[in-house]
Amino acid sequence: MKRNQRSRLYDMLLYVVFAFYIVFLGFALFRTHHSTRSLNLIPFQSITAYLAGGDRILYAFALSNVLGNIALFIPLGVYIFLFRREKKVLPCTLWVVLVSLSVEIVQYVSKMGIGDIDDVILNGLGGFIGAVICKLVWNGCRDADQLRRVVAIGAPVGAAVCFGILFLYNR
Repeated sequence: MKRNQRSRLYDMLLYVVFAFYIVFLGFALFRTHHSTRSLNLIPFQSITAYLAGGDRILYAFALSNVLGNIALFIPLGVYIFLFRREKKVLPCTLWVVLVSLSVEIVQYVSKMGIGDIDDVILNGLGGFIGAVICKLVWNGCRDADQLRRVVAIGAPVGAAVCFGILFLYNR
């Protein structure tokens, strides 16, 4: 297969995996309906309350929630880094924070979740981690095609491992 055909194949695979990620993200973020609206605008309030509690079950839920919010947005940081012409971590992180803030507003307004600034912080941290990982791989790659190949193949494998760990932890 010629280099140009391979490049298009990896690009197509990258976009297909990204589309599956967006669908999964939508299901993960908008799967429940609440009867009342809840909003937390005080940074670290819910994280601290969860983790400081003495209840083991609540602590396990909190840890899973914190890690899940971070892990869920790592791929978005990677994809935004890849899709932007400018390969800088900070703008990618800001885009992730804007997406997360938009999600929290929609969740609050639609009662499909709880609006929480802590989620925005954790999601932004996840996007930052994803962008940093991508930047490190970008610096180690010979060209953009190699980076797309690494992400197109590595993203589904990484996602399966992360979801497997979260599944085993939450059993």
